[in-house]
Formats: sequence, C-alpha cells, structure tokens
Amino acid sequence: MRIRRGGGCKFCAAHGIDLAGASKVYVITHQDWNAIKIGIGACTGYTSRLIQHERQGWQLYQARDYTTGAAAQDVEQAVLGQLREAGLAPFLTREIMPNGWTETCSAERITAGEIWAMVEEETRNTEDPYAPRAGGRPRATVLIDADAAAAEMRAYGYEPLVPYPGRTNATWPSRCTTCGHEGRPTFNAVRNAGQRCRIRRTKEAQGKRSAANAPKALETMRAAGLEPLEPYPGNATPWRCRCTGCGRETTPTYSNVNGGSSGCRFCAFNSATEAQASAEVRAAGFEPLEPYPGRTTDRWRCRCPCGNEVATRLTSVRSGVNSCVKCRRSGGRTEPQKAAAEARAAGFEPLETYPGKTTDQWRCRCGCGTDVTLTLTGIRGGRTRCGTCSRHANQHARVSTECGARQERLF
Repeated sequence: MRIRRGGGCKFCAAHGIDLAGASKVYVITHQDWNAIKIGIGACTGYTSRLIQHERQGWQLYQARDYTTGAAAQDVEQAVLGQLREAGLAPFLTREIMPNGWTETCSAERITAGEIWAMVEEETRNTEDPYAPRAGGRPRATVLIDADAAAAEMRAYGYEPLVPYPGRTNATWPSRCTTCGHEGRPTFNAVRNAGQRCRIRRTKEAQGKRSAANAPKALETMRAAGLEPLEPYPGNATPWRCRCTGCGRETTPTYSNVNGGSSGCRFCAFNSATEAQASAEVRAAGFEPLEPYPGRTTDRWRCRCPCGNEVATRLTSVRSGVNSCVKCRRSGGRTEPQKAAAEARAAGFEPLETYPGKTTDQWRCRCGCGTDVTLTLTGIRGGRTRCGTCSRHANQHARVSTECGARQERLF
C-alpha cells in the first residue's frame, strides 16, 4: 500500500527526516509545562524543528551532531525505549502538543541532565554503520511520474492547467470538470485525502443544510402567512411565496421572516401598486409626471401645486411631506385667497390671479395708482410701496432734512 502511494526506500524519501543526511539529537525543556523532550532533526533553515519548538516556548538544553539521520534516530529510539520501559514517557497529551507529544517526560520525575547522559551513553555504545549520502537529497519529481500524476488528478475530477509542478505539496492550478471552477489544490491533498473542488464542497454542504432546514423553514413561513411557491432556496436567498392575506406574490428571505419581520411587503405597507401610489401622492397634493417606479424608496418625478417640478419618494409622502422644498422655505403652500389678502394688507391690489409660486412675478396696483410687478416673497419681506412712492418718499425726506439743517443754522 505504501508503494502504491509513492513510498519506497526510507533513505531516498523526499519527506520526513533525512536519514542519509547530517542530523542532530537534541534535548529541550519547557518551563510552563514542566516538561522535557528528546528529538532529532536537521535543525537548519527557517523550518528547523528547534525553531518551531522555540516558538512554542521550548528552550534548548543540549544538542549533538551526527553524520547521518539514521544514526541519530537509533540513539533517539534507544533512549526513548528506556524512558518508556521506566514509565516516564509520554508525559504531555496530543491536545497540548500535537506534534512530538510521545517523546516528552515530566521534569519532576527525571531531569534534562539525566536524559542527556543517556544520549551520551547510547552514542558511545552505538556504532555508526551508515555512510552519509553524496550529493543533495532526491526531489519528489524523481519519484512521481508527471503523466501518472495528471491521470490521477483527472480521476478525482480535476483537469490540470499546467504541467506537474514537481512537488507533491506544491499548488497545482487545475479546473474542476464538474463546475468549471479553477482552483489550486496540491497533489498530496487530492491523492491522499481525496480533496475535491472547493465550490463543489461548499454547494454540497449548503445543499445538506438546506435539506435539513427545509421542514422548519416551511413551517415558519406558513406560520407567518406565506405559502412557498418553490423549494427552500437557503437562509438569505429571496424565496418566492404567496401571501395568504392579500393573495399577492412576494419574495422575502427566510432569515428576515424567522427574525420577526413581516413576510408580505404589501401587507406591511412597504410597497404599493401603481393605482395606490398615484392616489396617495395626489392626496398629498402632487401630480405624477411618470409611472410609479415600483419601490417606495425610488425617486418619482411629480409636480407640486406651486408649479415646481420635484423628485419625491412615496416613503416621504407617507411620512407627511406635502410640498416641495421651495414651498417649505416660504412657509408652505399659499392659497390664492390668502396671497391676495397679504397683497392688499401691504397696500397693493392684485390685477391677476396669484401665479402659484411665491417667487413668480405678480401684477398688482399700488395705492398711488401705479401698476407694478412684484413677488409674494417681496411683500412678505416688508415691501409696502412701488418705486414711484419710494422716490417721492426719498425726495420728501431729503427736503425735510435740508429744511431742518437751515433752521439750525439760523438759530
């Protein structure tokens, strides 16, 4: 079975401890766990086992070099055999230390110095019959045929997009033959664990969850007054249903209904038909200039009674808006009778009907008999006479001022 999966000579293996290369035997301690560990490894480079153990809080007590990993392994196994016979190993559990927990001992039962003395003793008693390898360690490309690897990927549902990358743990750009998704699985994950396309796995998991939640979802939707018209699509996907109250078709999500919101947007007054929406805006004083856009929050082009064209929303109308911005700035919409009364109170007689906007020009007659064009905004701002009256008033004021000045000089 190991040969089928790419195994073979342990000295030529492209993974694990390099038995034909230089190696170390080390003893490390962990103060917080009160533990001691013996181990072997090349201990070079960024992936050194000693560096990995140091990141977990281990401290190096002592280390010794060996010409081959096989000799280091013989010494390590001999020491571990003695510790296990004495019932000292293992000490830690897999949950605490997933990698290497079987080679740990309690610092309360044996010291690091005693374990290192056992290492020295086994080193003296063990000959090194292994010759170190000449040259570098063989790569996995030598052990795995590229065409065979590609055929195995196809058997698992992947179509390679590039040649075999050369290492079993390197990402290999491939396309799923089922869904067409392009991913980057590793040959190891596909061959040893049977890893499938991520999209396929996600869809299958979602399908299983949907099938498990479907009975509860149907019960919840029917309790909310909705009759589903299609199978359960998922938690956050719009679900086509028919409201049993008003009979209209709506598309709520199961998560919203399950969270307590009303299922039918029509019954919840969150939507309206064309006729209902038009009736509502006309009741507020607006005249639609285009068909209802479909949603209460969409802008809807209408005409205000003052004649101004606005883009309002049905939600705004329902909240009480019944005039445009210009009307609101001028104190609201003004009726023609009220506008005429304001003009007469300021001393002007309207000659035509109020035009509708406070800023529109309005023909009136001043009390002096002069025809003028003014605005209701100007009247509300304090205007009470025409230009002719203003000039006469200014001349009278200037003459009065000059006469007063002369009288002061005479006296």
